[in-house]
Formats: sequence, structure tokens, C-alpha cells
Amino acid sequence: MTELVDASRNGNPRVRRRDLIATGTMLLGGIGALVLAPHPAAAAPPDLTREAVFFDPAAPVLGHAKGTLPIAEFFDYRCPYCRGMHPVLQRLIANDADIRFVAKEWPVFGGPSVTAARVALAAAWQGKFAAVNDALFAAPIANDAAVLQAARQAGLDMTRLAHDMQTRAADLDHELGTVAMQANALGLQGTPSLIIGNYLIPGALDEENLARVVRDARAQLARKAG
Repeated sequence: MTELVDASRNGNPRVRRRDLIATGTMLLGGIGALVLAPHPAAAAPPDLTREAVFFDPAAPVLGHAKGTLPIAEFFDYRCPYCRGMHPVLQRLIANDADIRFVAKEWPVFGGPSVTAARVALAAAWQGKFAAVNDALFAAPIANDAAVLQAARQAGLDMTRLAHDMQTRAADLDHELGTVAMQANALGLQGTPSLIIGNYLIPGALDEENLARVVRDARAQLARKAG
């Protein structure tokens, strides 16, 4: 696993990009060992902090808002691997009350993916992000009409949705731009990408390996706190 390492500048914790990127990360068989190849050092953007990644006020949060283990997922609703990962993450959040899960809308597939991301973010203003998030992962998102149908079935107030998406378009643009900047700065290559505690996981994990990474991340954070 690639470790997210704290550095400091003016007393603020930062994410160092060189500690996040591995050129040869791979999962070995059923053992779940991750092997990392070295990567040349690279400077981190000055505004890429742990606070920005895990505590962006515009990013929807699932699980426990005050959970001590933060997990951020960069995802796209039309990504088949994200769709496969969604129920795995749902079960993890449901069974672990100490996880703060941060949803990073990164619609890399374009088209309806962008619409879906904007609708999901706007749903958070109605307190319905979780329901719409589930609906979008469950529905075939072939076009914008399918996105709106999924939102309607999830119980969203469609009149308010239309109003919010028009009057607060700049807020949606800003959040999607922020997530894209973070993904690019971290060197992410696609979806899903997970940051679990101090570890970056490029790609989907099955239930067993996700549980192992969560255990390792929690233990690593506990060692640092001690």
C-alpha cells in the first residue's frame, strides 16, 4: 500500500504527492499483499492538504461524520468497477461505526456521468445524497433522462433540484473542479481510487482485502497518535 505521509509547513499537515504514487502497485493472488515500486520525488501542490481531501465541506459524507478513520473514494457512477465496489463499501460503512466516508464525485466518463455527479451533489442539499447515490449506482445510466429518473425514484424533489442546479451551478462547478484537481495532483489514473487513512489504493478491492487495508490503516493511525 502507498502511504499518505504528513509533512508540515507553517504547522499545517500536508499530503506529499511523492508518497502517494507507486509505479508498480499490484495485488498478489489471494494473499492480499501489496508490493510497491519506488517513484521519483515530486513536489505537492501547496493547497493539497489532508483537510482538503477529507474535510471538504462541499463533499458529501456517509457513515459517521466524526469517525476516526477517514475514507475518501474518487468514483464515477458509470464506472463498472465503482459499481462493483459500491455494495462492498456500503457493508463496510454499515458494520463499522467509526468510519467517515467522503464521496469524491469524479465523472471521468463524461456525458451522463457529469450530470449524475451534479445531481448527486445537489441531492445533498435536500439531505438525500445517500438515497440518490444508491439509486444512481443501481440504475443503468445511459443518458441524462436515466439520471433524472433515478433521482425521482429516490424521492428527490425534482422542482427544487432544477432550481438548485440552475441557481447554484457555480457551487457544483467548484466542487467538481476541486475533486478533479485533487485527483490529478495525487496522480490518480482512474476510478475507483480510495484513500483509506494514510493509504492510497488505486483500483477496486474485494471485501477481504478492503477489511485488511482498513485494519492496517487504523493500526497505522493509532501508532502515529501514540
